[in-house]
Order: sequence, then structure tokens, then C-alpha cells
Amino acid sequence: MKFFILVALFAVAAANSYEAPKYEAPKYEAPKYEAPKYEAPKYEAPKYETPKYEAPKYEAPKYETPKYETPKYEAPKYVAPKYETPKYETPKYETPKYETPKYEAPKYESPKYVAPKYETPKYEAPKYEEVTYAAQPYSFGYDVQDKESYTDFEHNEKSDYNVVTGSYRVVLPDSRVQIVTYKADANGYTADVKYEGEAKYPEYVESQYKAAASYAAPAYKAPEYKKPAYTAPAYTAPAYQAPAYQAPAAYPKY
Repeated sequence: MKFFILVALFAVAAANSYEAPKYEAPKYEAPKYEAPKYEAPKYEAPKYETPKYEAPKYEAPKYETPKYETPKYEAPKYVAPKYETPKYETPKYETPKYETPKYEAPKYESPKYVAPKYETPKYEAPKYEEVTYAAQPYSFGYDVQDKESYTDFEHNEKSDYNVVTGSYRVVLPDSRVQIVTYKADANGYTADVKYEGEAKYPEYVESQYKAAASYAAPAYKAPEYKKPAYTAPAYTAPAYQAPAYQAPAAYPKY
């Protein structure tokens, strides 16, 4: 019991002797900000010095009169020619020099090959000699009749080696028939022409075609444009099936 009392007294004494520390809040001083001083630049106008103009100095040219010197004339000096007697030199005789002949080996030149010239052969057209055949007796005849082209023609001819005779008949456009009988012999060619029938000329008949009184331009109808029928495709929303939830298996026990 005494122990507990001592402890209590000690605790009270300790409580009375403990002073809580004093806390002083720090003083905050705002920093002093000095605005920068701006000095406007000083502008000095450039100094302009007016140029000094000096008038040019003009010096008059000095004229000197030319000096004339009279020419000096010297008389020519005559020098008498000097005559020298000719000097005679005796001729010097030199023995002739004999030079041995130089022998040059003969130069051998290889033969030059000349390609043969090819001359195209000249083609001479063969001379055609007309072959004359002895006259032979003959005879022929033909007849042409074409109603579509209005052609009616007949020709006959024969020869007995010396005399050629024949005739041809043709229907003329005026409906007459022309008959020609001819003969050719040593005396020449003779022909006898005859006509059968009377010439007929069809009367002119005015065409009965009459042009239309008025021309009606064809009526043009612009094609009608039909707007195509547009059918919007049917959209089927996909069927969404929620996944089947399966409960987890029993939690294993440890």
C-alpha cells in the first residue's frame, strides 16, 4: 500500500515539475523585389559636316613660239677612187678523189593483191523475130442475146485462104436492125450496110412524182428517265446471348 502511495506522489511531483516547451512560430519575411530600372537609350543625332567646296584653279597654258633653225649646208667632199692592181693567184690542182660505189641490196616488195573486179553480166533482151504463119481457111459465128441489157448481136465470118467474107447483125437503140455484109481480099475491104424496120423514139412522159407540199420535221421525244427504285437492305441486329454463368466448384478446404 505504501508503494502505491509513493508512486502516486512521485507521479504528481513529476507532473508539477514538467514544463511544456514553448514553440515560437517562425517569422516569414516576404522577399523584397526591386523592379529593374530601365534606362531609355540616348539617341544622338549624327553630326553632318557640310563639305567644303574649293573652286578649281585654272592656269592658262603657256605658249612658246617655236624656234626656227636655219639648215646647215655642207658641200660634198670628192674622194678620188683608189685603183688596186688585180692579184693573180695560181690555180691549185687537187687530185680527184675516188669513191668506191655503194652497193645497195635490192628491195623486195611483196606482191600486192588486187581483188578481182566483178562485172555484172550484161543482159541482152532476146530478139523477137515475128513468125508468120501461112494463112489457113477458117470459119466462126456467135450470137449474143441479153434482154436485161437490151443486147442482140450476131456475127459470122469465113475465109478460104484468099478471101474473107462475113456479116454481123445488131439491134440498134431505136429498134432498127443493122445488117453489115463485108468482104476483104487483095483489092481491099468493102462493106454493104442495110437497115431493117423503122426507127421508133418514145414520147417524153412527165414524171408523176410530186414532192410533198410541206415537210413535217419528226417529233423528237426526250427519253424519260425513270429513277431507279432503291431498296434499303434489311438490317438484322445480331442476337446476343449472355454467356451462361456456371458457379465455381466448391472452394477446396486446406
